[in-house]
Amino acid sequence: MPDTDQHLATPKKRRSGIPAGNAGEYFVMGEVLRRSFNAQLADRNTKDYDILVGREEEDHLYKLQVKTVRSAPWYVRASDFTGKMLDRITIYVLIGNERAAKPVRFFVTFNRDLANSPHHPPGWIGTGFIPLKAVEPFEEQWNKLNMIGHSPATKVVG
Repeated sequence: MPDTDQHLATPKKRRSGIPAGNAGEYFVMGEVLRRSFNAQLADRNTKDYDILVGREEEDHLYKLQVKTVRSAPWYVRASDFTGKMLDRITIYVLIGNERAAKPVRFFVTFNRDLANSPHHPPGWIGTGFIPLKAVEPFEEQWNKLNMIGHSPATKVVG
């Protein structure tokens, strides 16, 4: 008779999301600076945004949210897709493994563009997830950064 313990699946140890989240913020910071924006990382655990950005010739800074995963989907709060949060830019970062042909992918979009995309499984209250196919049309859409400031919801200082 076979040993039934051998047939039980060993739970896969989940990596902490903190290193991926930190890496994603730094990757985004580099891309934003490369595109001639001024940028500053928010303090750890700042609610609703991760990076402040602006142009040297402007008097205002604007909030960006960064969501990073090693593999899709991205887990999101329902509140990110309502009210003034619809005008917030979120950059979804997908960090591939060391052998990936494209180790980091960026998807840049306003929350309003994904407002109908989060999937909320039964029993999930206030949270959901966004699949890769929902963000793929926004890959490398860094031109969205040129649109910040057209809504007071993104403004921080000024």
